[in-house]
Amino acid sequence: MNISQEILGQGLTSDVKKVQINKKEYAIKLFKQTRYLSQIEKEINILSQIQHLNVVKFIEGNPEKKFMIIELLHQMDLFDILVKKKMPFQIVSIKYIIQQLAATIKYIHNLGFVHRDIKLENILFDKQLEIKICDFGFAEPLENQFVMRTSGTDGYLAPELQNEGVIHTKDLPITEVFSLGVCAFQLAFIHPPFRKSTKGCGFWRLISNNEWDKYWQKIDKQNQYNDEFRQLIQGMLESDPKKRMTIDQVLEHQFLLGGCKETFQQEVQERLKIE
Repeated sequence: MNISQEILGQGLTSDVKKVQINKKEYAIKLFKQTRYLSQIEKEINILSQIQHLNVVKFIEGNPEKKFMIIELLHQMDLFDILVKKKMPFQIVSIKYIIQQLAATIKYIHNLGFVHRDIKLENILFDKQLEIKICDFGFAEPLENQFVMRTSGTDGYLAPELQNEGVIHTKDLPITEVFSLGVCAFQLAFIHPPFRKSTKGCGFWRLISNNEWDKYWQKIDKQNQYNDEFRQLIQGMLESDPKKRMTIDQVLEHQFLLGGCKETFQQEVQERLKIE
């Protein structure tokens, strides 16, 4: 095993570097000493059980030696690619991205896991520009247990995760619909729908009070997006988890019809060429 000194990615709990094994290149996630053995074991255990085209492929891992080897992906994530051109993706590309992510999230839930950190920064690509959900550091098994509420990334957190305390794992899948809704919004507008899903944010107050007409007047002054798109966003960003769209309802939504993989991949290629 020959580990490169080049750092592909850095986080609070790990660094990712390139590694060569038997003349093949992979990525190696090197966990920092602050990462508990039980947390590393959980991440490795979960990712090793997920085999899906749109999830980063697990190769091998060793909790005691604090490393995990995964497939080597493009260094730029979906957020980087979005902001590089400073323009939204085309509608057919947005449809494709959300459909792919929703279907993959449903697959992960059906396996009995929840990612807990769905965001554009955790969406990468392989050489064929297939979408890959990465970083299962916050992932949890959907067992009959309680876990800490505040886990994930602030701007993507559902409102029910903003309070201290614990939440039952059965209530976690619907929070991922919310995070995916934030992703969908960003792909269309480049900026997030709100700063934080708490009453201290004016845009969130409009959403949580169901004042969507006022919200869209402020956000989409040019009426770029039709009612189908707006209804999808409203359903995914619903403040009440009991009224929020399920992942199945997202996948069945009319807006997602007509997505185009070829257009999406062409857009990504064009954006990657921008210096």
